[in-house]
Amino acid sequence: MTLAPAGTRPAGPARDRATRASMSAVSPTDATRADAPVTAHVWVRERIREAIFSGVYAPGARLVQGEIAERFGTSVTPVREAMRDLANDGLIEVHPQRAATVRDVDLDEAVEINEMRLLLEPLAARRAAERITDAELAALRRSEQDMEAAPDHATWLELNRRFHLEVITYARSPRLGEVLRNLRQISSFYLAALVRAQGGDREKSAREHRELLDAFAQRDGDRAAQIMLRHLADAHRLRERLGATD
Repeated sequence: MTLAPAGTRPAGPARDRATRASMSAVSPTDATRADAPVTAHVWVRERIREAIFSGVYAPGARLVQGEIAERFGTSVTPVREAMRDLANDGLIEVHPQRAATVRDVDLDEAVEINEMRLLLEPLAARRAAERITDAELAALRRSEQDMEAAPDHATWLELNRRFHLEVITYARSPRLGEVLRNLRQISSFYLAALVRAQGGDREKSAREHRELLDAFAQRDGDRAAQIMLRHLADAHRLRERLGATD
């Protein structure tokens, strides 16, 4: 996914995907609302997120508000608000009296987060299968189709993040959703680092996503939980795989 030159925004399908992703990231319960507004700070936040996931802003990179504002053709205010959100998501670290930085890779944290997701995300999948509406299932199928058509890893990573956030939303479990959304934001950072270094098995991921959607269509919570568990089951290898990227 490419970054827009200063003063411009992506056009066409890429812009549509980015806009939908931005909307779901702000408030996943509004993910299907076509009229949900995308403010300047939300747009900037998602562009910075893309840059982090794509490696344009690598772990440890300095994020200078004035430079980012110039790059995206905005004032400093939406950049400041965007960076506040990204700090809350755990993607960047804010330092007094100096520029914020992209967080560093922490192998222990990466493993812990994925172990927690292994415990909790199958439960979300089970509940989503039991509670999802036909319209929401159709939206998830469109998200999966977008992922399969993604032209690059950065686009795929963002669409994959949105897909999992939508599943969490459709579980309709507020407390579970709050925990998983936080884990998912940071988990996406580590997945991005892994994909940049080693590539990703997008075909395997797509196959498992389609199986999950079939379980949702059948309202089969047990099968959905099993598929999600298998989908996330590489957690025990994460330390080895991320360590190999150093």
